[in-house]
Formats: sequence, structure tokens, C-alpha cells
Amino acid sequence: MSRPLILDVDGTLLKNDLTHEMILAAVMRDPDQALHYARVGKDDKPQMKQEMVARISETLDIDVMPLEPKIVALSEQAVADGREVYLCSGSEQSLVDRLGARLDFITESFGTSPTYNMTSENKAAFLSERFPDGFDYAGNSRQDFAVWKVAHSAYGMRPPHGTTKTRTAAGETVTILEERTSELGTLLKAMRPWRLWFPLPLLILVTAAVYKGVATNLWLPVWATVVWMLTVAGLALIDDLRDIHQDRRDEKPNRPIAAGELSVTKAVAGLAVLLLAAAFLSLAILPLWMFPVIALVLWLGTKLTALPFGIARSMLTRLTIIIASLPYIPLALI
Repeated sequence: MSRPLILDVDGTLLKNDLTHEMILAAVMRDPDQALHYARVGKDDKPQMKQEMVARISETLDIDVMPLEPKIVALSEQAVADGREVYLCSGSEQSLVDRLGARLDFITESFGTSPTYNMTSENKAAFLSERFPDGFDYAGNSRQDFAVWKVAHSAYGMRPPHGTTKTRTAAGETVTILEERTSELGTLLKAMRPWRLWFPLPLLILVTAAVYKGVATNLWLPVWATVVWMLTVAGLALIDDLRDIHQDRRDEKPNRPIAAGELSVTKAVAGLAVLLLAAAFLSLAILPLWMFPVIALVLWLGTKLTALPFGIARSMLTRLTIIIASLPYIPLALI
């Protein structure tokens, strides 16, 4: 009997990470539950996944999540050779089942159950027992090292550096289907840098005013511009994180996060750095009178989101540009 091919899901068959998107959706839907999820996940990851799926399963649009073409091709070749292809993932069982039902080359799907977290050594032990005559395995992360070691043949999709030092049960090295690369360039693209230059005409006017003696202070407007750019870049990431599934369904499936080119974890990390930097600079250099203005913008933003999506986005964009422009003249006169 030919060896089956086992596919990891997150970052292997899927470009994105199903578990990370589940966590993101759960926290964005119920932000007040974030600490609860963290406490449960620390002691019982399967229970955390079960609770999250119970709340947000319907919001995860698995049918449009981006697939890795090389893994799909590997799977289709295995089927053509008369082999069976299975999914085995640390994601919750019902989500893995939904992905398996989407693909006609999948024989069966295995995921995390309420009592068993299907990752790393657990996954290796399960697959070794389920397929005692051997199996081939495709994965992408450090958690897959334990599985590669008990597989007959192994494949890596953008795996960690040093993966080729790992040997399979048959003494083979891991076949690298695609090398891992930095996501920094993709992160910059997701920030939509072409939006960051809106305040420059105003900064040029302030510079001219300082030169002519009309205004006296140039540095505060310069720093205000930096804060503005950091905030707008962070808002672009928030926008894409919030709208992942809508972007995939609508006209924007090629946005970095929606396309799976930028991971949710990297996007969240970038967002945190941008907004923390903006907050630090704001507290350090901006006058106190600006903070009520910022609070007003945020409050109006929450009210505008109740409007139809297109109207809300258009109005919020214009309002943000107008409010962000106001500090330049008084800052220059300080």
C-alpha cells in the first residue's frame, strides 16, 4: 500500500494561519474576553479553541482562504499516483473539517479536539499510530520538527532556517518547496505608504511661513507629521485585519493580509509598534489641547461605523484629513 501524504494546514496548505485568524476574530468580536481567552489558553489550549469556535465559527470564511499552489500541486500529484491525502492540524476539528470539505483531494481531516491538542509531539504520536506503515508529511514551522522526524519523506513550505538538518525516519532531509523570506517589505506595502504623504503640502506651507517670518516654530509641525504618518500606517493595518474576509470576497483579495502574504502575527506586531511610537511622540511633544481633539476624532469614528460601510469610510477619511490638518497652523505659531 502506498504511503499517504499528510498536510499541515496553517502556513502549509493555507497561506494564512487559521488559528491566528480565529483568535483575531474572537478578540475583535469580544475584546472584553481577551484576558479570559489568555487565561484559558495558558492551561488548556483545546478548551480555548473550543470556546472561540463556538463564538465566531460562522464569521470565518474558509471557502475563500488562500491556498498554497505548490502544496495543492503536490497533493494532486499524490492523488494521481494513487495515494491518499489527509489534513492534520492544530486548528479546531470543525474548522479543519470545513477546509477538507472544500477540497476534493482530501480523504479525511484531523484537528484539535476538546481533549487533544493536535500539535508537535502530539501530532507526531497520533500520525505514527494512525499510519504505522509510514507516511509523508508537509509542514512549515518549528512545531513540525517532531512530525518530520517520524515521517518517511518530508516537505517544508517556507520552514525555519536549519530545517534541512532534520532527518526523517528514513534518513532523508526535508525537501524545501519554498524558502522563508522576510515579511518586512510586505508589511510596508500593507501600510499603504502612498497615503502617508497627505500632510506634506501643509508642512511645506508651514515651512514657507517660517521662512517668511509669519510663523516661528517648524519642529513641532514636523513631529506632528511623523505622528500622523505612524497613525495612518497603523490604521491601514487595523483596516485590513478587520476586513480580511470581506477583502477576500470582494475586490481586494490581493491585499497582503487577505492574500496570506503577511501573517496576522506580523501585522499585529507592526500595528503595536506603530501606535505605541505615535502615542509616545504625541505625549512627548504635542500640546495638551490636541488630545481632546484626538479623542473627538476617535469618538466620531465609532459613530460613523454605524453608517453603511462605504459612506462611513468616505466620511471618516475626510474627517481624519481635516482634523489632522488643524494643528499645523497653531503649532507653527507656538
